[in-house]
Amino acid sequence: MTTPSSISLKELQLIIKQAVEAMPDTYWIAAEVNELRESAAGHCFLELVQKDADSSRIEAKASANIWANVYRMLKAYFSSETGMALGEGMKVLVRVAVQYHELYGLRLNILDIDAAYTVGEVALVRKRTIEQLCTDGVFDMNRELELPLLPQRIAVISSEHAAGYGDFMQQLHHNGYGYTFRTVLFQAAMQGKEAEPDIINMLESIYARAAEFDVVAILRGGGSQSDLSCFDSYALASNVAQFPLPIITGIGHDRDVSVVDMVANTMLKTPTAAAEFLVEKIAEADAQIEALWENLSERWGCIADDCERQLQQLLYALASHTQRHVQQEKKLTADYLPQRLAQAASQAIMRNHLAIDKLSSELKLVDPAGILQRGYSITLKNGALLKSATDVKAGDRIETILHDGRIASSV
Repeated sequence: MTTPSSISLKELQLIIKQAVEAMPDTYWIAAEVNELRESAAGHCFLELVQKDADSSRIEAKASANIWANVYRMLKAYFSSETGMALGEGMKVLVRVAVQYHELYGLRLNILDIDAAYTVGEVALVRKRTIEQLCTDGVFDMNRELELPLLPQRIAVISSEHAAGYGDFMQQLHHNGYGYTFRTVLFQAAMQGKEAEPDIINMLESIYARAAEFDVVAILRGGGSQSDLSCFDSYALASNVAQFPLPIITGIGHDRDVSVVDMVANTMLKTPTAAAEFLVEKIAEADAQIEALWENLSERWGCIADDCERQLQQLLYALASHTQRHVQQEKKLTADYLPQRLAQAASQAIMRNHLAIDKLSSELKLVDPAGILQRGYSITLKNGALLKSATDVKAGDRIETILHDGRIASSV
């Protein structure tokens, strides 16, 4: 069997190296920064990728570096032009020299960067996010929620160790009015790759306890513009826009307003400003209540005065009416009293006559003469009425009285 002709690995590497070296000196390429780290010596090492526009699947990948002497200039230039630090997730347009080493493989040496390209890409992403939120019909949902009159129960999404969170708590709980607030911290990363999923997870946790809170505050201290890139993401902005409680943002930046700021109910520049806003909301409600109380007191005084005047008028009218009624009664009494007395006397005499007639009839019924006239008799013994036959004995003298005479008898 014939052995095929071959070359060594190193020889192949040298062929590739020669081919690379024969390429033009530099290329401008567009890519996304997938990883970035700075070495202690000041060099910057990156992984550049190209992703499919629809699926975000990585289609190409290359290692790159910016040597310290170049990185110092590019870093300052990029930050001043964009307001952001070069970081992961950014799309960049860079000028590279292709290098190939037989031990370390293919690398891209970055010599220059077009800051305007990155600014344009960031603006394009923001524009697309805003358009999608409007298309979904959710852009204004949270902004249209009415803030509670007394927003005292606050769910806070922030990092426990962030200076902005400390400023917020100090300003809120040590306010000059002495108002009391209840705050619950929902811990989340506020920058980097972890920020977006962390904040969304905390929103979901708050949603499960929505009845416990009046508002949600998303707080973050200062930082570079690139650290705020998560607040332009569609996923986070969509969650904020559709959240059922009013959301207040105090992300702490001065140059641009993030998409999350745009869709939130109330946007403040800093966590301290967010705390001041909540305190002032309570102060406004307090002033309204005080004004209502004063108005109520004033109206009550007017009502009481009106009632007293009406009562006095009624008492005067009653007194006048009573006096007229008494006078009328006196006049009627003076006019009709003799007639009434005569009628009453006549009626009394008539009633007495009737009574006398009745008594006379009753007396006639019980008169002994009338009884004797009807055939009855009365028997006396020794002048006393004899009521029983057992009261006499043989030989007694008795007297019988009849209507027309008397009979003396001996038993």
